[in-house]
Amino acid sequence: MAVANKKYRNKADVARIFGVSTPTVYRRVEGIKKEIGKRYNQYALLENLVSLAVYADYEKYHKRLANKNLRKIVPPFDMDEAMKYLEEVEGRVSSR
Repeated sequence: MAVANKKYRNKADVARIFGVSTPTVYRRVEGIKKEIGKRYNQYALLENLVSLAVYADYEKYHKRLANKNLRKIVPPFDMDEAMKYLEEVEGRVSSR
């Protein structure tokens, strides 16, 4: 089942989709919270749900965003690019 048709998922689903542990998802969500207002808008997280596009973007760039010098070269958030990356991740994880 393609995940791109659902925009928000709970943390357990995100862990399964991205092939990471639940604690990893919780750490990434904390990082996303710090980026709200800078990189992401207020709709990145809705109650206990996480935007898959935002998570995909943060998963891809979280190391660069944490570094003040590398942060300067991170491209702006692009929903379409994030969804493409999500589809790539979904393909890798489902082929395991």
